[in-house]
Amino acid sequence: MAGRSDLTEYGYRKARARFLAASDVCHLCGHPAADTVDHITPVARGGAPDDPANWAPAHGVNRCPTCGRNCNGEKGDRPHTSVLTTSRDWYVKP
Repeated sequence: MAGRSDLTEYGYRKARARFLAASDVCHLCGHPAADTVDHITPVARGGAPDDPANWAPAHGVNRCPTCGRNCNGEKGDRPHTSVLTTSRDWYVKP
């Protein structure tokens, strides 16, 4: 989403780094090395942008080194349902 300066603020970047340090397994494809935080409920649909309870690790700009997907880009601004076809359901409901 253009103009999202809140996503570049120091506090958000630090919280995101801590979150990804705890788990870097993409919730969409199930492979490690996730490089971004995906919002479970998209911000455009009312999800809290800075609430870690609304975050899940995902592959973004640096595509998945295992399957090559830009998982967060493929999901887009849709809520997680099973957008990506995988061998099993990797999403763990909070």
